[in-house]
Parts: sequence; structure tokens; C-alpha cells
Amino acid sequence: MRTLLFTVIFIISSCAFASAGQDARAQAEAFYKAYLTALSSNSDGAYSPALLRKYVAADTIKRLNQIRQLPEQEVLEADYFTYSQDYDPSWIPALKIEDAKPAPGGEEVVEVFLGIEDGKKLHLEVFMKNEDSHWKIYRVRDVTNNYESPIFDDSVLAP
Repeated sequence: MRTLLFTVIFIISSCAFASAGQDARAQAEAFYKAYLTALSSNSDGAYSPALLRKYVAADTIKRLNQIRQLPEQEVLEADYFTYSQDYDPSWIPALKIEDAKPAPGGEEVVEVFLGIEDGKKLHLEVFMKNEDSHWKIYRVRDVTNNYESPIFDDSVLAP
């Protein structure tokens, strides 16, 4: 009887985990499709508060806003979500999003591959956490260039 109970619990938890991973992946994909389209059109839509609130964690939005308010801000050398200076609409079809993988603390990591110039791809790790019952981006790391923008380093806000 105990074996049956443990088996049922394992199956239920496995299903819940698979569903959570798919939700994180789906959120990352929806964000990047909307964001890249807005970013490549050179409109302010990529930074629309509604878009960011829907897909990006509140503490990440707050931190990015604090950094943008700095005089002579040099923390963000490129767009935080793409690690690029600009984005060409012809690169959007090359977007590839892989399934989410578990990370410590109940978070998820989604591997994102952005199309870039010369048919190349930029590999990003997109860290997501569950906030208000939705998976939201809270950290983005450029795997291709082994770089992460130091937005959570408190010293970047120091005068």
C-alpha cells in the first residue's frame, strides 16, 4: 500500500513539475516574440510598462528603472533582455526557445537562442521565478559571450 501511495505521489508531482516547466517556457517565448517585434520596430513598445509587468519580475523592473535614472549610466552597455544594441526584424524567425529546466529555489531556467547578424545565434539563459502565479523573467545571462550585466550589484547604484 505504501508503494502504491508513493507511486501516485511521484506521478502527480512529476505532472505538476512538467506543467510548471512548460509554463515558464511559454512565458519566455511569448515575451521574446512580443519584445523582439517591438524592439526591432524602434518603438517604445519594447519598454512598455504593461509588457514588462506581464513578463518581467517586479524587482528586475525596479532595478532596471533605477539604473536608467542614473546620470551617465554605463551599467547597461546593451539591451538587458537581448544583450544587443539593436535588433533586425529579419532575425526574429531564428528565435528558438528550449524547455525550462529546474533551478535552485523553485526557479526555472529557459535556454533562449536569438537570431543575430550573419545567420548566427546568441545563446541566453533566462532565469524565471514564479511571481503572482505567473512565471516571470528576473535575470538574463549571455552564455555566448560568458557575460552577465551586473544589474543586481548594489555598487552600480552607488554615487
